[in-house]
Amino acid sequence: MQDKVDEIVEKIKKEDDIFSRARLVGHLLKDKKVKVIDLAKKLGINSSYVCHINRLNRLPDIIIDAYYSKLVSVSHLFLISRIRDFKNMVEVYEKILSEGLSIQATENLIREYLYGIKPKGGYLQDKERQKLEEKVSKQIDGVNVKVIQTRVYSKMTIKIKGSLDKTSKILKEMVRKLSDRPGERILDGTDGI
Repeated sequence: MQDKVDEIVEKIKKEDDIFSRARLVGHLLKDKKVKVIDLAKKLGINSSYVCHINRLNRLPDIIIDAYYSKLVSVSHLFLISRIRDFKNMVEVYEKILSEGLSIQATENLIREYLYGIKPKGGYLQDKERQKLEEKVSKQIDGVNVKVIQTRVYSKMTIKIKGSLDKTSKILKEMVRKLSDRPGERILDGTDGI
């Protein structure tokens, strides 16, 4: 069986047609039960790229035909394939054609379909983000703050090193500081904090 897998891997490496390559990748993953990470190593590519190629197998024929007709690029295909719903794939495809969407614009449209988020606003500048992290970290001793922003969410992590005794005290102090703001109460005091 390993010889057959290696033979298919060599076919994938030599294959120029993206959809033939996707079918072979799908065959190895589904029928031969090859793990994505193992296939990626054999192909010498990133495991996420193996997943991108495999997702092309679920594209409708109308979109595949558009690729062969040079109406959409392979990058468009990778983006459209992120959508699971057939109807939405076709809607996105039609918008790409009717509006002549670039890869960036298509990426934004896909994000809107997947997460319901329209691309507006901008990232915090590095200096702004650093100031914010420092300001929050300085509020309470022993707290390290990190801000992460993506196009679909922002996250602030608060890391406290120490024993449970130390970290519990710091957490309670943080809650008290937040609760002491006029007109705002996080906890009503019945929980023992």
